[in-house]
This record gives sequence, C-alpha cells and structure tokens, in this order.
Amino acid sequence: MRLFLADLGHNLLTKSSDVYPLGVANLATYAQGHWTAEPLEVRIFREPQDLKRALDQGPPDVLGLSNYAWNEELSHSFARYAKARRPGTLTVMGGPNFPLVTSVKEQFLRALDGVDVFVDGPTYEGERAFLGLLRRHREEHYSIEGTLQASIPGNHWIDRRTGEFVQGAEVTRIQDLDEIPSPYLSGLLDPFLSTGYFPMMQIARGCPFTCAFCNSGVKSNNRVFAHSIENVKADLLYLAERVKPDTTLCFADDNFGMYERDVEIADYIGWLQDRYQWPRYIRTTTGKNRGERIIQVLRKTRGALPMTVAVQSMNPVVLKNIKRDNIKLSTYMEIQKELDSMGMQSYGELILCLPGESKASFMKAVEDLLDAGAKRISAHQLMLLHGAELSNPDQREKFRFETRFRVVARNIADYIGEPVVEVEEMVVATPDFSYADYLSTRVFHLLLTVFHYEGNFEEPFAYAKACGLKPFDLAVHLSQHWRESPEDLRRTIEQFLEDSERELFPTREACLQWAKAHYTELVEGSVGGNLLSRFSMLGRFFATDAALDFLESSIGRALSERGLAFDPAMLKNLLQYMRAVALRVPFAETTASEVPFESPWDIERWSKEGYSLPLGQYAFDPQGREQRRFLARTAPETRALILSKVATFGEHPAGLGKFTRTMFARDLRRRLEPVDSEPRASGRSHG
Repeated sequence: MRLFLADLGHNLLTKSSDVYPLGVANLATYAQGHWTAEPLEVRIFREPQDLKRALDQGPPDVLGLSNYAWNEELSHSFARYAKARRPGTLTVMGGPNFPLVTSVKEQFLRALDGVDVFVDGPTYEGERAFLGLLRRHREEHYSIEGTLQASIPGNHWIDRRTGEFVQGAEVTRIQDLDEIPSPYLSGLLDPFLSTGYFPMMQIARGCPFTCAFCNSGVKSNNRVFAHSIENVKADLLYLAERVKPDTTLCFADDNFGMYERDVEIADYIGWLQDRYQWPRYIRTTTGKNRGERIIQVLRKTRGALPMTVAVQSMNPVVLKNIKRDNIKLSTYMEIQKELDSMGMQSYGELILCLPGESKASFMKAVEDLLDAGAKRISAHQLMLLHGAELSNPDQREKFRFETRFRVVARNIADYIGEPVVEVEEMVVATPDFSYADYLSTRVFHLLLTVFHYEGNFEEPFAYAKACGLKPFDLAVHLSQHWRESPEDLRRTIEQFLEDSERELFPTREACLQWAKAHYTELVEGSVGGNLLSRFSMLGRFFATDAALDFLESSIGRALSERGLAFDPAMLKNLLQYMRAVALRVPFAETTASEVPFESPWDIERWSKEGYSLPLGQYAFDPQGREQRRFLARTAPETRALILSKVATFGEHPAGLGKFTRTMFARDLRRRLEPVDSEPRASGRSHG
C-alpha cells in the first residue's frame, strides 16, 4: 500500500504553520508499527508544492490530509486534485476541526465533495481509527466502494451511492502513548531538521479543563495520558544532537509544567542546555494551576520557557459561561515575583467578546494582569471553532453571538491553478460587548502590543510607574490620544481601524467571493493578514521613531495631568536611550550600525536591577554633573540570529510577526558599550 500523509501549511506569504508535521508523522509510525500485511510505503508532506509534484508523478492508494482551522480549504483542494489525477485514490481527512453535533457534522462533510472519509477519533487522536480504515481498505483490495460498504469505528463519510451519512462507532483512546513509535528515532522527521521549521513534541495528550471555546475541552479529551519520561528524553537528546542551538522547541501540550513528570523533563532540558546550548526558547502553553510546580519547571529551563497565563477572562460570570477554571490571581502574582527574581517573564491571554464579558470587565482583567507583572497580554478573537462547544447551535442561540467571517491571516495561495483561501468565523459583538466596544478595544490592544510587548520599551514605562503612573493607565492614555500621535504612527492606527472593519463579512460565501476578487492585493499584503500582528510590527519596527516620540510626549502629558512630579531631562534621556538601542527595519543595516549615546545615568544597570531604586540614584557622578559616552552595538550572535530569522520568514510585517514569536523582544536590541572610561561634563546638575 502506498500512503501519502500531508500536514499542509500555506507558504506563499510566510510559513503559516512553523512546526514539524508531528501529527501525520505519528499516524505514519503507528500504522507502520501495527501493520501486519505487506510493507506499508509511507511518505509525509509539509509543503503543498511537494505534494503536488508527488501526485503528478504517481498518485498513492491513500491520501491522508490534516484538517485544522488554518488549512481546511488547502487540504480539501488537494483531495479534489488527487481525485482528478486518480479517482481510485482513497482521500481521507482528519483532525480537531470537526463539529460536535451530528447534524452539523453531516452538513460539514457534504461540503467536502473531494473527501471520501473523515477520521474522527477522540480529539487530537486519530491513530487507531485511521489504522482501522487502512486495514479495511487492504482487505477490500483498495476498492473504495468495498471499503465503505459498512461503518468503521472512528470514521465518518457520506455514502456517494445513497447520500446517507455514515457514522462509525467511538474509538477508545490510547492510554500509553509509547504505543506510537517515535517519529524522531525512526528518522521519519530527519528531512525537517534543516528546514527552518521548529521541532514539535507532545509529552501528554488531554486536558482536564472543559473550556467551551476550545476543542481540547470536549469530554473525550478530559483524561490526560502521556509518553514515558524515558521516551521523551530520548527524543529530546536526538534533537539536541542535530538541530542548531537557536532552534525553538515546541510542545503541543495543553498544560506543560503542571504535572510531576514535567519537573523531571525540565531538569533534563537544563542538562541539554548545559551540554548542547539547546533549547534557548521553548514555546508551549503552561498549566493553569500547581503554581509551585510551574515555578520549578520555569527555573529548571533557565529562562527559555515564558510563563503563559491563559486566563481568557477574569469575570466570574464569563468563567461560568465558558466552563473555565483559572489560576488564581494571587497565585499568579506569587509566580510573577519568582519570575522577576529570575529575570524571566510571564504572558497573559484574554479573549474578546466571550459570553457575559463587557468592555469594562475586559479592561479590568488587563489592568489586573499588568498590575501582577505580565509583560505581554494577548487579546485573541473569539473564534467559533468546529469541535468547540461554543460553536454548537444551542450555544450560539443562548449567548446571542453576532459573528462575522474573515480570511485567516496569511493563509492564501494558488498551488494547483486556483486560489485557495482559508476563512474563519469570529464573534464581534454580544449583548454585553458592542461592536463599537470591540473596535475601541482592538485599538487599545494594538497600542499595548506596540509599546508594552515583553517589555520592549520597558524603561520608559518603569520610569512612569516610579513617578506614580501605572502601565495600564499609560496604555489607556496612549489609546485615548492616539489621534495626536506623529503622522507615521497615526496613519498606521487609522489604517488598522479601516482594515479591521473591511476584513469582516456577514457570510462565509461573501468572504470567499471578496477574497478571490482581491487575491492579488491579499498576496501583495496591501489588504488582509493578521492585522494586529501586521500593524504592531509596523508600529514597532517601521514607525519606531514616531512611536518613541509619542511615548515620550504621552508620559510627560499624563504625569502632568495627574500632578505627578517628574524630571523632563531624565525622561528625554531615557527616550534617547530607547532610540539608540531599538532595532528596526532594515535589520541588515540597523544591526550593522553603531549609534552614539550619552547619559549621566547607568540606565542598563537600573534595568538589570529591576528598577528597585529611582533612576537618579544610578548617576555615574553623585552630583549628576558628568556624562558618559557609549556606542550602541548589536552583538554578533544577535545579528546572526536575527538575519537567519529574516531569511526564513521575511522582513515584511507578516514575516516579522512570525519570527518575533520565537525571540524575546529585548533580544531585538543593541547593547551599550562604553567609548572611554573618562566621564564628560554634562552641563547640568542632577537636582
């Protein structure tokens, strides 16, 4: 049997999915490991172009395609293409992007005219159901009609002869994940080691939480099953010996750091960091409770793992509506104190327009997270995902969601002679959260991302806070006065608002029609894309000087309006420092340039010591009469890393939005180097 397995991602504008195809690789090794017939010939694919060439050269007996919210149309287009090349190829789709309600399942499958079977094993798990389908297909001598003459557990389809919707029985989950042979140790993923994609591992499957907005929250996924620690260590060592030290490690776990085994795995990661200098950055979702254990894991991974607090909401009514259990704010604050002591960061995640949320309660959650020390707050759109409870018809009616459709950011291309466009449905208003509130909150979040993301402009915020102005209040001030910002920044925000409304459509069909009519503009990037990511990149790396000018004037104005004392010269010098160290496009040029800077204060020591004392106490001369000269330079290793990321993802806003997710914001800076050891007269007293 010839089997093609494809976890396709769009790659025209940038790589829409940046990890190894672990899901289909697991399917492949599981099928091979439990196959008792003649040899099973398996090829796996990531790039659409590679799959097209393979289909043109010789279609397989079975084509399996992953189905996520970001590649549904892409996978379906290749199912149709394979059928056109060879009608006898069994086309199979599987993944978590599948409805929960029977009537909606049937409607969904009827729209997939190129797909013979949908593998619907337990959430995130299709190995057993897929193997059962392959065995039936082999028994029926590769006859599609024979294979689909009777139901198969874990598999659904529309009978093309009768029009009947056929549902297979439920399949039990794999409780020992070591039943899936390692795709890494088998060598199956070796071709991806030098591609620029990031290795992904899954230590455990399942989530004990029942969040209604997430397709991990379904009942069949509530129990957590794991790989043995020995197998996890073997995979980690295999990767450490083969990837570059700056390669990001990704875990597909829903709650990494929450379990005892994670502490031992984190300890092993620390050993790998000592021996191989890898990994330097770990991307995953950390746990929602067990604060002390999470701190252990964070400490053992040496700052490579940011703490992600996906609270989604802090409104008790909302949490009840979405069946959510949150980490306590007091626990989070304790974790943040520990992170601060280790020089590490934490991130907060919220979702707009959840049922029962208002703008006031949403903003209060942002304030609480910022007060607790979060360095980055993501305000996600509420997507009505297939496989998540909130997408069910009864939930839509209960909470009176007002939804719109938009193109999935960066997920468009033409691979087989026709444009392929991914579309998603999102909530833009509820009875408690108006559309106007939605738009104004989006602007607030854009400015928070430009100015506060991972402390990229942290020093001015720290100075304002020392003067009595909280980060949240400064962010609110910025969002209230953005129309008074310098032209480059103001035009960026105006375009963000315009595009935010232009990207929304009342129906999926209207969105697709518009996207195909504006395909060229979408490809060029003049419309569409991840707007928050694109415009925050424009604010941070294109309109950098305008953004810093606006930040300086806003701090001075906000402090003055509140009657809070501050030193204008000190504030001005701080912003001069930011202009000297902040990198911007083009990176090849700015990482090579040297920027002179003078200051009477040791700003970098003030920052390193956590702003525990007023900046005035860090004067090089206690009388504040002398300055020191510096050159701001980019470290060679930082320059090499940035340029390698640019080569992989591109220097346009979409590409920057991808690679900045795999670096800490403060790594995108120059560092001060003293010009000489002799101070110069500053011409002013400290006062």
